Amino acid sequence: MVKQWAPIYLNKNQKFEFINELSSGNIPALILKKAFSLKTCKKITEKILGFNYISSGPGIEKKIGVSLNSFINKKGAYFEKTKFIDKKLEQYFSYNEDPRILMQNLLSTVFTMETRVAKENNLNYSKGVFRFHGSDESFKIHRDSAYYEAVGYQVSKFPLQFSAVLHLQKAEYGGELILYRKIWTSDDEKYRSPYFGYSEKVVHDITSIKIKPEIGDVIIINPIHYHTISKIKGKHDRISTGFFFAPTNEQALVCWA
Repeated sequence: MVKQWAPIYLNKNQKFEFINELSSGNIPALILKKAFSLKTCKKITEKILGFNYISSGPGIEKKIGVSLNSFINKKGAYFEKTKFIDKKLEQYFSYNEDPRILMQNLLSTVFTMETRVAKENNLNYSKGVFRFHGSDESFKIHRDSAYYEAVGYQVSKFPLQFSAVLHLQKAEYGGELILYRKIWTSDDEKYRSPYFGYSEKVVHDITSIKIKPEIGDVIIINPIHYHTISKIKGKHDRISTGFFFAPTNEQALVCWA
């Protein structure tokens, strides 16, 4: 009998000791149920909708924050932009309000490891990105890996990478995370799109699961697995915030976006 490929659900105060199972793909996702209250998520959403600095990037039309994918060959610009935007967000959110900081604290509890923002030459990496996915927007199948894509950045030295995403607002219809039971290999590059993502052929006949995000849930995956978002309909954007993180040799977690 084939073992069912299904997420593990925890509450926000539970410890998780099977990080190897998550990294290998035996467990597709770790879901921290109701890690943030509905009231807190509503407050964060209302606040971030009033923030002025909205940009776009590979695979996304609207985001707030700096992501490494947008600056793969522009290292100086990445750190300069990160310093500017994160300073604005620090002025906008108090330390105890910023969900990215609260998520770091949450990871420290779940994995029983210190969690901190990655640094390079005394410069902070981005703490995380707020993403807005809207109606009729198209979403490419993709995978994420600083190890393969961000050569030249210190975070590319981590062979293992995870993604943590907090769901702040649900779409009316759609917006499920679709996760495929396939890890990227170099042979897949023939399916790669010029700008971002991969052809659907890369996951032809591959087992997948759909995870419907609920407000306040934090979903953790190994993003080297192919993944995408189902089509969104309705007037409400799917709003989330998140970052990548990696375990270090010092038994700590460092995060970046």
